[in-house]
Amino acid sequence: MQRGCPNTSVGGILRVRRGTAESAEPCAVSFRSHGLGDSTADSHPVVAPSLGTLTPTSRLMTIAVTPTAAIRAFAVVFAIGGSNVSVRAQAAPKIPIRTLAPSSAVSKDSVGPLLAVRALPNGNVLVNDIIGRRVVWFDATLGSSRVVIDTIGGTGPSAPLRVPLTANTLIRYLGDSSLYVDRGGQSLLVLDANGKVARVMAIPRPSDFAMLGAGGEAGNPGLDSKGRLIYHGVYRRQPPKVDPERPWLPPIPVQLDSSPIVRADLDKRTIDTIGALKLNVAAPFNKLEVDNDGNVVMRMWVNLLGVDDQWALLSDGTVAVLSVHDYHIEWTDPDGTHRSTAKMPFDWRPLTEADKKRMIDSLRPELERRNSVAPRTMTTPAGPRTARQQFEFLPLDKFGDFEQPVQTGAVKADLDAHLWILPRTSLSAKDGLLYDVINRKGEIIERVQFPKDYALAGFGEHGVVYVVHLNGGKGTLERTTVK
Repeated sequence: MQRGCPNTSVGGILRVRRGTAESAEPCAVSFRSHGLGDSTADSHPVVAPSLGTLTPTSRLMTIAVTPTAAIRAFAVVFAIGGSNVSVRAQAAPKIPIRTLAPSSAVSKDSVGPLLAVRALPNGNVLVNDIIGRRVVWFDATLGSSRVVIDTIGGTGPSAPLRVPLTANTLIRYLGDSSLYVDRGGQSLLVLDANGKVARVMAIPRPSDFAMLGAGGEAGNPGLDSKGRLIYHGVYRRQPPKVDPERPWLPPIPVQLDSSPIVRADLDKRTIDTIGALKLNVAAPFNKLEVDNDGNVVMRMWVNLLGVDDQWALLSDGTVAVLSVHDYHIEWTDPDGTHRSTAKMPFDWRPLTEADKKRMIDSLRPELERRNSVAPRTMTTPAGPRTARQQFEFLPLDKFGDFEQPVQTGAVKADLDAHLWILPRTSLSAKDGLLYDVINRKGEIIERVQFPKDYALAGFGEHGVVYVVHLNGGKGTLERTTVK
């Protein structure tokens, strides 16, 4: 029986990543075009925010994707519900549940639901408001703020810097400086404590800029103790397979099932690989069909389940990779040692056949839209012929048997060398999000219960936690600690 979302082949069907490096949101499902001329199929994500709808099912809380979460794409609801849902829980020692203290500061300026937070040593805060497409500077009280980067810009010394393509990350750099990815200029902007550009840097491999600024499924880049930049890289894409006897046919895509965690030395201009993530293929290749007239159909599976392995960089330079297959962590220590820790307790939620059908039905209109795209014309020795893609859902018996343990972007690291993971399901959540807090031994040392409509935004020093309090599509940034 498969638990969660195995990132291995299932029934001979490869499973790789979902979403693209260009996705502006942290969770995305993409149907990918493979050279058949449908440009809209290249990246059309279903996105889920870090805080979705909380759907109570008995004592179980499931984070669900809502239609309003689709910022640049079609919407789909697959809240897997029902009253009396059974969950398979592993036997484990009692894990203490703590709560948040009353907020010590609340912002006057509103922010969106998705944030990248950089707490500065003097108490001020830089916030990348991802949905708002802006970077905002807050003073230590959160009462005073100003926009320092956006897509509009302005004139004068206090005007924000204009960038045509915003990034979804904000990287902690040396001292009180931060790095912001200028995706249009393919450079790193070094921001001072006031959010002003102090200088501009390049990276050794410009093709990695998309991943550095992607956030979400690409994780949050950071620096190790030697000032080297650690981030989610990409393997060089393999060329598609061409039929040598019929070179006019569409090439067969070679789909990757892993991607690297890399370390860039900005002084020596070198990059090395220090780890790898298993990926999930949203639209694995099925087969190529040629009819009697020479027209071609490339058939692709659609895999609705599956999340890439998630990763985070701890404050001490340790790289942690969460295996979504069985909820354990692979570690790469600062000295290069690789180690694995035991599976952590998790409230596994079985998926029924009705659950799977409900997920399929929610996405069927989009599938039909894509399958109705006009074919392109190709030139063959016998004259013009047509080529098109057709998408089909995986058979139900190829689905995983359990709900995915996490969503994309569910793993964050605080400044005390702890991981914070937001499970998709929990028997202990009480009308709010419940986070697992994990030490370097791979042990859940505590769980932190958030109030309703609150979500984790980031961390400061000395146990400070930044949260966003949502009210509809907007929210406020708040500073707190764990009781």
